[in-house]
Amino acid sequence: MTFSELTSSAAAPLAGILQLPNDATNRPVSAAVKAIESSGFIMGLDAVSIVIATMIGYVGVLIMAYGCIRALWEFLTSGKSHDHKLPMIRVHLGKHLALGLEFLVGKDIVESIVHPTWDDLGKLGAIIILRTVVTIFLSRELKEVENELDVESKELALEKRRGKMGK
Repeated sequence: MTFSELTSSAAAPLAGILQLPNDATNRPVSAAVKAIESSGFIMGLDAVSIVIATMIGYVGVLIMAYGCIRALWEFLTSGKSHDHKLPMIRVHLGKHLALGLEFLVGKDIVESIVHPTWDDLGKLGAIIILRTVVTIFLSRELKEVENELDVESKELALEKRRGKMGK
């Protein structure tokens, strides 16, 4: 649908509400609007936004998949020392998941730029709220794990000092 068709079809139902004259749907279209319609700029913008959104989405999914595979690999190769490496594995996985979610939100924003509908905007708002809540909980969890690691490293250092003093 062209820009002039959109504007003329939108004016017809509003003619009674806005007190538009009956011939408002037959108004002349400016040369600039005709030039934009004939150049394919609108269709090109739509196609470019779809390609960009798709690429951003793939990057987000790849980041999350890489984080999951890396965490699984580190978990499986840690041997019997799961307890010592598990907090760091969780930190790395959480960071990858949070970054991947950021890319997926970016994809949704790019998708909704060209042809936003109320339905799309509502979904986007829900996704952003959900992502924000998940990111907040991930951040809290990561801070707790990092604090635990700091405490454990201090305790290990203290035990080593005690062990050296006892010798």
